[in-house]
Amino acid sequence: MSDYSGDVRRGGPADRRVLPDLEISKLSVGPMDNNAYLLRCPATGDGLLIDAANEDDRLLELVGSTPLRTVVTTHQHPDHWQALADVVSETGAQTVAHPLDSAPLPVPVDVAVEHGGSVTVGEVSLEVIHVRGHTPGSIALLHRASDG
Repeated sequence: MSDYSGDVRRGGPADRRVLPDLEISKLSVGPMDNNAYLLRCPATGDGLLIDAANEDDRLLELVGSTPLRTVVTTHQHPDHWQALADVVSETGAQTVAHPLDSAPLPVPVDVAVEHGGSVTVGEVSLEVIHVRGHTPGSIALLHRASDG
């Protein structure tokens, strides 16, 4: 484990949580203080970004040398995808979103996910949960720790 607080501030550093099978870095970006999450599988080194919300330069700095394989957009509101096109262009990552929220996104969705589906980062599988309400296709990802 680590001393993860989850407390991030706009313009400030990322906070990092280390689990046995997954590393999670949380960063606040943009004028709306949105959270973006970089998930990294320590076994493979592969990365997955949740919400390329804003400030592509800071997101790409967070990604660094991690091979970014996937960018998941949690919902269609623009404050959650302002940097999506730039991050995908720079990294070649595939895009993932729920089909009900894919049309407004600035790039095509490579993988449409539904409730009960999964997204992987390296050897780690994350369960897709459809949380309709905020938008028709809002999703969350659930990580079930390998240590219970």
